[in-house]
Amino acid sequence: MVNKKVWAYGIIIWLAGILAACDSGGEASVTEKEDYSNCRYEKPEAIFYDGLPQISKHTFTSHGRGSEENFVLAGSIEVTIVQYGCDYRTQEFQFTLPDRDGCSNPEDCTLEIVHLLQSLSRLGPEYHVFRAWGQAIKKMAGEIRYDQSIELAEGFWIKIGQGRSFGNSTLTLTLSEKP
Repeated sequence: MVNKKVWAYGIIIWLAGILAACDSGGEASVTEKEDYSNCRYEKPEAIFYDGLPQISKHTFTSHGRGSEENFVLAGSIEVTIVQYGCDYRTQEFQFTLPDRDGCSNPEDCTLEIVHLLQSLSRLGPEYHVFRAWGQAIKKMAGEIRYDQSIELAEGFWIKIGQGRSFGNSTLTLTLSEKP
């Protein structure tokens, strides 16, 4: 049995690492520069890049104190990652699943998001953190409700959402340092 304080501390360490803008060496086109000299975080950078197995159509744009990263995972899942914040970073992962009706309840959506995070973790060793993230979220799956922030570990919050349109389902996972 893992000590809860040790487990929570471990979660905080890897969440802090992923919430700090990740740089995986991908190309980024910057549309507007922003001064981050008085910020706790530097400007957001691309987490993923073209050339990774199962990633295609990758783009990254930075605007103001935010960014948007888009790619297609496994040939059909459209992924959008929006990052923003100066002193408190927020990352929103949007997974658009084609030809899907969606989940019947928040727990099912949470488990589907966990599955998608596990898929991201298999892209390379630098993405293994997504597996740990998924495991932590999975432990709380029964407590998560749509569009309500829940504390994953001290000072780290998650929120899930679901949208449907034109036969597609979009699952959203928001990670933040504030509710």
